Amino acid sequence: MKIEYLKEFVVLAKYLNFSTAAEHLYISQPVLSRHIAALENELRVKLLHRNTQKVSLTEAGMLFNQRVQILLQKYNDLCEEVRLKEQGFDAELRIGLPYYCMDYYMGQVPIRFATEHPNIMLTYINGHPDQLVDLLIMGKLDVLLIAYASFHDTEELVLHDLFDEQLIVLFPLNHPLAGRKSVALSDLAQETFLAVESNISPFIWKYIQSLCLKNGFEPRGLIKFKHLESAIIALQNNQGIIVEGYNVYSLRQEALSAVPLVGEGCFRRVSIVHKRDTPNPALPLLIDKFKDVMSSGS
Repeated sequence: MKIEYLKEFVVLAKYLNFSTAAEHLYISQPVLSRHIAALENELRVKLLHRNTQKVSLTEAGMLFNQRVQILLQKYNDLCEEVRLKEQGFDAELRIGLPYYCMDYYMGQVPIRFATEHPNIMLTYINGHPDQLVDLLIMGKLDVLLIAYASFHDTEELVLHDLFDEQLIVLFPLNHPLAGRKSVALSDLAQETFLAVESNISPFIWKYIQSLCLKNGFEPRGLIKFKHLESAIIALQNNQGIIVEGYNVYSLRQEALSAVPLVGEGCFRRVSIVHKRDTPNPALPLLIDKFKDVMSSGS
C-alpha cells in the first residue's frame, strides 16, 4: 500500500470531487481514479459511491478516512523524528513570525534558548498574520508571535502576553511631520491612512479609529493594499501615511521617515499564541525563556 495513494484518498475525501482533488494534487483525474481503484482492490473494500453527479464515502470509506489521517500524521511525525535525530536534535519548535519581526520580537531568546537547550531545533516561518494563524490551526506551526489590538483566548488558541510594542508612523520624506522625534495622534487628523488588507486589519483599524476619536477627530479615510510593499510605494507617492508597530522601523530608508507615535494607547501587545492541545514538550521551555528574557529586560 503506497503512502501517496493514502494521501490522495484523504484529499479526495475532503473535496468529494475527482477533478477538484486531482487539481490540488497536481495529477490528472484518470491517474487519481486508477490510484483509488488500486487502493480499493488491495483492501477488497468499496471506499466510494460514484455516479455522474457526485462522489460520496461509503461507511467503510468514512472509517478508513478517519484512521488513515491518524496513520499519516504518525508517519509524518516519525519521518520528522528520524530527520531531527540524524541532525543531532531531539525535538523541533516551529515558530511563526510576521515579516520584518525576527530581530525585534525574538531578541536574545534564540541565542539563550540554544545555549540552554542545544538538543531542540528552532525553525522559523515568516508570513502575513492571517497565513500564520491558519498554519497554527492546521498544526503546521507550534507557536507564533503576533501583535494586534483585539485577539483573545479561544477554545482552540491560548495567548501569553509578552510586551507592548510602540506604534510608529511612516511618512514620505517630504511630509511636514517627517523627521520629528515624535508625533501625537492629533497631528494626524488630516491624514489618509494606508494599511495591509487582512482578516486582522479590521481589528487594527477599529483600534486606531478609537484612538483617533479619543483625541477629538475621525480619520479621513483608509486605503487598503494586499501587501505592505504596495502600501509603502503608495506612501512614497504621497497617498497617505502608515501606522505600524515598531518592528517595521528597520524599513525606514532614504525615501521614508519613521516617527514614534506617542500618547495613551499608542501601542499594540505582542503575544505568543499556540493551540490549547499542542503536544510539543519543548513549547513550555520556549515560553519560560521568553518570560525570563522579558523580566531581565534583555
